[in-house]
Amino acid sequence: MNREEVLKNVIIFASRAYKKDVSEINENTNLSDLGVQSLQRVAMSASIEEEYDVSIPVAKFGQFATVGALVDHIMEEAEE
Repeated sequence: MNREEVLKNVIIFASRAYKKDVSEINENTNLSDLGVQSLQRVAMSASIEEEYDVSIPVAKFGQFATVGALVDHIMEEAEE
């Protein structure tokens, strides 16, 4: 698993959860700009947890400012 693959997948997950086109989302996209509804965060978090076998509590999910910061966290969790 490399960072580029994880980033691509997280963008896809965000696109599905927030009903945005993948072209609108990149590493520097601010997660709060996508939307702040809990249901969307839960959906995205569940997709990530299922794909990468990492735990991202919804409360912690809100602490990541950007898509890239979330990807960095996934990479760190997956290494453990």
